[in-house]
Amino acid sequence: MDERQQLTGDSLDQAADAFERLRPRLFGIAYRILGSVSEAEDVVQDVWPRWQGADRSTVRDPGAFLAKITTRLAINVARSARVRREAYAGPWLPEPVDTSVDPQVGEAL
Repeated sequence: MDERQQLTGDSLDQAADAFERLRPRLFGIAYRILGSVSEAEDVVQDVWPRWQGADRSTVRDPGAFLAKITTRLAINVARSARVRREAYAGPWLPEPVDTSVDPQVGEAL
């Protein structure tokens, strides 16, 4: 697929469909790394423009590609100076998340 084909609406629609289908899994990955619903949602939102701008014609497995982007972004957030400054003295517990809406959120990889 050349650059012109990638920029067509059909290609972007396919990319959006793949992203939406994988979104619960991406949220689950980010949430397990960050333990924060809002930060996990932010990470998943940051994945979309990267997926939109990627050369998807070279991507063999969109799920693996998107999971890798999500993992790297979530790790970057976890390591950020902002997170380090917000030192919490008590035991770390992740924010509770309702997995009844989407059982994939609670699944392990």
